[in-house]
Amino acid sequence: MPEPLEAIVAQQIPATLAQEAGTFRSWLKSEEAKALLALYRRAPLARRIELKLRLHICPFEIVADQMPPAGRILDLGCGYGLLSALLALRSPQRQVLGLDISAERVAISRAVGRALPNLAFVQADVTRVEFGWADGIVMNDLLHHIPHTHQIPLLAKCHQALPPGGVLIIKDVDKSVLWKYIWNYAHDFLKNRNLPFYCLDSPILTALLERVGFQVEVCHIDRGYAYPHVLYRCLKA
Repeated sequence: MPEPLEAIVAQQIPATLAQEAGTFRSWLKSEEAKALLALYRRAPLARRIELKLRLHICPFEIVADQMPPAGRILDLGCGYGLLSALLALRSPQRQVLGLDISAERVAISRAVGRALPNLAFVQADVTRVEFGWADGIVMNDLLHHIPHTHQIPLLAKCHQALPPGGVLIIKDVDKSVLWKYIWNYAHDFLKNRNLPFYCLDSPILTALLERVGFQVEVCHIDRGYAYPHVLYRCLKA
């Protein structure tokens, strides 16, 4: 029986801010984090700086912990492939495929993927491509860039691609802490002026996920961060 998400997060995220800062920063100093960033040593300097900052503001290690240890894993909206690469590094039993709409991001990701035999990337619009099958699917800060009219069809495609017992992990943001939401919105606006923002509150997104057939656990993982991170573990029964 799967361990409850709240229990996992309680084990990994301490209760006080002082402890939180030390715990999050300790992973950033780990050999795993160093190995991950080393894969990007030939990327342009601006991108290397951006990716290192990204590791500081998003709990990649917690998201990665929720994925199946083996099988075919799809990382939708993979960006420069940080999470995809982390998943591939952690387990050679995974076959990880990252999808992103940006040719520039996929080009950098593919350079990284050449170092790992179980990692590949394709340029694709996730709202238009068929996924085939997967043992696990992850969306890390993707859904709030998908128009509302495409969100349910995308979630339904994920459900269809998974076997019984398969898992969809969504890490996104919500409006539960207003100042964090405003900060996140400002960040996205300055970084991605051409990308609209379609953020859903946790109860609404949970209802959509349940509507397409998932059993959903929700956990806020924003302690110690200036961003309103929310984790959804969605199981296909």
